Amino acid sequence: MASTATTSSLSAPPPPKIYAARSKAPIRSVIPHKIALALLTPNNVGQLRRLNSVLFPVRFSDGWYKDVLHKDVAAICKLALFNDIPVGNICCRYEREGGSEVKVYIMTLGVLAPYRRLGIASELLRHLLTVAGVGTSVSLRDPNAPVPKAPSASTNSKSSNSNNANAASKSSKDSKTTSVKTEEPKRESRTVKSLYLHVQTSNDEAKAFYESHGFQHTGTVQDYYKVGIEPRSAWVLERLG
Repeated sequence: MASTATTSSLSAPPPPKIYAARSKAPIRSVIPHKIALALLTPNNVGQLRRLNSVLFPVRFSDGWYKDVLHKDVAAICKLALFNDIPVGNICCRYEREGGSEVKVYIMTLGVLAPYRRLGIASELLRHLLTVAGVGTSVSLRDPNAPVPKAPSASTNSKSSNSNNANAASKSSKDSKTTSVKTEEPKRESRTVKSLYLHVQTSNDEAKAFYESHGFQHTGTVQDYYKVGIEPRSAWVLERLG
């Protein structure tokens, strides 16, 4: 048995000592993929926290995560899913200007490194420009409107204390009572004037990405990031049209 193995190895050509370089296959060429954008909810905001801890050098407060769940920003705060796996996000806020205008500030837009160059970041930005691009009209809660009052509980009390012997009738009354909704707050319509963001001055790739989507470098802010993050300076990139 040993002799047979020796004879076989002698008759076979020796293995090559040098192998030709082969580029790493991108994810898109290996497996089919599906990109989707998901609404942020209390159930998946923990995934957003984990993504941000990897993607960005800053830490966001609990209040920040509460704000991105607000109804007004539901269309401009999204999770990016690759085959149903959270791999990126975009989170923005509206900043009211004078008159009836508003600016959109991009607080975060990032994708995990293994999933970059698959069009995910571009999909996030295209979505934003569709729902809140320059000239778009957006509906926001009026900050000057009084807070609406909650519905009175007196109707429910009367229903629960009713001595009506007809169970079907009582059930109908209870159904009507539970359908009472809280009054919607007053809203206002505003027009998007521009979109802007800050990019760390060491991140040339991000700067080029935004410029390829119509953003322009409009300034530089020194000491924008807190001590401990280097460099601390940031470019201001803005899209006006």
